[in-house]
Amino acid sequence: MVGASSSVDLGFSSQKYQGSADATKYITIDVNPRAAYFIMNRLAVGGDLGYYLSRSRYDDEDPSSTNTFLIGPFVRYYYKSIAFVRPFAEFKIGGGTSANKYFIVGTPTKIRHNILYTGAGVGAAFFLAENFALEGMLGYIFEHQNNTETDLSHNSHDVMLSFGFSFFFNSLLQE
Repeated sequence: MVGASSSVDLGFSSQKYQGSADATKYITIDVNPRAAYFIMNRLAVGGDLGYYLSRSRYDDEDPSSTNTFLIGPFVRYYYKSIAFVRPFAEFKIGGGTSANKYFIVGTPTKIRHNILYTGAGVGAAFFLAENFALEGMLGYIFEHQNNTETDLSHNSHDVMLSFGFSFFFNSLLQE
């Protein structure tokens, strides 16, 4: 099985600084190519790559950006199909790195983080042909980020809705 998923996040941050007239505006785009092998009927094990690009602007300040790269294994189990729909559950774990660029009083600043993550989700594959499916998944991701220079760390919790596609080659995805 090979495929990719993606999501686009547009919005306004819920954080506002004291005395500010405007919230932070942001856009986040991610791309996740993946490949897996069916080790038994309906159970696939594979690798997941993730690249995230985020840009934000607070009031009239210079924009800040974040580039994140993640890699790790995942396990996906497909349940019995309902017509042309195949529900699935997924678990993943991995690591990566992140680079944040922003300006402090007009001076460019860069911060790097090492990341450990784990996540789980449920979704469905909608088969448009015998070997091709469009997929949607609702997932939860926990990330632990450690600043490489100061050794300070923080955690994040995200609920995401992602969409993608997969090609299946002589798979063990049988009833």
